[in-house]
Amino acid sequence: MQILTSLRVKQLLLTSLATISITVVADTPSDNRLSAIHSRSAAFPEINRMADTTVQGDGYGFVNDNDSLLDNLRKISEEGTALEGRSRGILVLPGDESTLVSELENAANGKTSFAAGGHFALLSKNKNWIVVGGAEFNGSGRFFYDEDDATRLRFATVLGLFSFGELQSSINVNALWTNYLGLNYRYTNGSMPDTRIGMTAKIQNISVIERRISIADYDEDKLFDRTRDVENYLQLNADIGVEHQIKQWIVGIDLRDIYQQEMIGPEGTRYQQRSHISTNINYTADWGSLRLDVDITPEKGFGELTSRKTYELSTLLPLSAKMDLLLGYQWLDSDTDSDLPTAGLRYRLGEQLRIEVQFSYAGTREFGGGASLQLPL
Repeated sequence: MQILTSLRVKQLLLTSLATISITVVADTPSDNRLSAIHSRSAAFPEINRMADTTVQGDGYGFVNDNDSLLDNLRKISEEGTALEGRSRGILVLPGDESTLVSELENAANGKTSFAAGGHFALLSKNKNWIVVGGAEFNGSGRFFYDEDDATRLRFATVLGLFSFGELQSSINVNALWTNYLGLNYRYTNGSMPDTRIGMTAKIQNISVIERRISIADYDEDKLFDRTRDVENYLQLNADIGVEHQIKQWIVGIDLRDIYQQEMIGPEGTRYQQRSHISTNINYTADWGSLRLDVDITPEKGFGELTSRKTYELSTLLPLSAKMDLLLGYQWLDSDTDSDLPTAGLRYRLGEQLRIEVQFSYAGTREFGGGASLQLPL
């Protein structure tokens, strides 16, 4: 099959952005952005003031192939297939293996990763409960070069017989795929009118994906395939958030996944689910708004999927009565990911119709983006 090229990854990224799910939003004094509502349980309105049922959808995608692993795997596959074909015609001579050995050595310890997802919610005009849900996929793969493959290749060319399947180099893949559906409820205590508490009760399935793919068996269907080499864990869980307003400031804290569980992948690697705690500070003024988002605890890693913490500073600047400019910068505490500048636009038409698009770019092999839509039904 065709190798997962950089072009194909970009196509997958665009596809993930086009597959927009449904979610809901309403105004609060802060600059509530559609792409962030799903991670803040208290950000939904305490009381729905919308005249109609409102829905919102967001989708995102990100790819990191800074090590050029996808291109290297393509070259290895092409050279290995060609060498095997020549071997069948007894056209292999000693030294013909040198190009393939070089490609294998060049790809050693290279990594690639891909993330995509979407979230949905539905706010009806008669109820204070919001139906929420979504899906998130995070996967990473690393190429492990078996140095004995060089000896195997040299010996095969001396004999004039070579089979790609004899090589022991492989790609190790780890991924987490989470799907959830739940109900969100917010309330404000009369004695603390400037403090809003939100809670989301949910049922979610976490798919722990783990596989080893031999270099001869590699193709695009097997790298981040979500249907094989999977252990599924179904659980009840909850998120909770608190936001407090002080004049033009809003300070919030969120805890995602109160319940924690140990999970084991198909190859025996343990994944320890941890509660994720984050905080945000919003300042709104006539000239626009400023926002700081900080991960207090890291996103837990799993195998080749490394842990990371994100710190983001961003601003919304009005361009017109209907259009806002979004600018931001993410600092990533990660072994593999680069810091990311972000730019985007938000369009508003009336109370309910909103469109947001944003794009993050750290290089030609590390980029991502997202799109959100809010509209009445």
